[in-house]
Amino acid sequence: MDTFEWKGPDGFGADGTLVYPPNFSRDKKYPLVVDLHGAPQFLASVTEFDFLLQLFASHGYVVFAPNYLGTDNLGNRYEHAVFVNGNAGDGPGRDIMAGIAALEKQGFIDESRIGVSGWSWGGYMTSWLIGHYHIWKAAVAGAAVTSMTDWYTLTDVNVTERFEFGGSPWKKEYAKAYEEQSAITFASAVTTPTLILHNTGDATVPITSSYAFYHALKDNGVTVKFIAFPIPGHDAGDPVHDSDTDRVWLEWFDQYLK
Repeated sequence: MDTFEWKGPDGFGADGTLVYPPNFSRDKKYPLVVDLHGAPQFLASVTEFDFLLQLFASHGYVVFAPNYLGTDNLGNRYEHAVFVNGNAGDGPGRDIMAGIAALEKQGFIDESRIGVSGWSWGGYMTSWLIGHYHIWKAAVAGAAVTSMTDWYTLTDVNVTERFEFGGSPWKKEYAKAYEEQSAITFASAVTTPTLILHNTGDATVPITSSYAFYHALKDNGVTVKFIAFPIPGHDAGDPVHDSDTDRVWLEWFDQYLK
């Protein structure tokens, strides 16, 4: 496992974690799984241990866990730049893509087999990226915020969003910002086979976000599968459901990236 650094498009230096498969050789080409942490402000991959990254690597993938724009390990300016000038999805998205481009220059990535995934805000970024870029062979969006307006209206952290977008989405002067930074706005551009995961009792990111995104992809002819776990909470939180989530997540990548 290594730390990987690159120059982001907004003049920031960025970093992330690389996890290698067993018997890794720089002379070979490997499929890449990009795994995006949640929050987005915390859970930086250079400070947190994530078993899922090791699980992916054990199946022969190079795993890239970027600390994209908004993460808290690179100073206040980097952390708070995520909601400046409509940057909720666009800024972090460009940051992540710059990291992938820098990684590809290392020479051991099979550019025809790249998957992207994440849970919570990582799920949002996954949904955003597949609607804006088309390098992906597969995607897994877990507990994803897909509509910023629905998130404000339905979530247990609702009113805090007005500080990030300037005000309520139900006021005309702020509505456009919410729409422009909602992944579902760009769902008709998605072509990537996508697995959607969510817990039915999630109060932080209500499951309606995933229902809507599923129907948007399905109605546009995208290969999509939706698995709803009948449990409370934003995260599974127990070994049985964690294991189920990890299993179907990995099976999706194995189906499309092997």
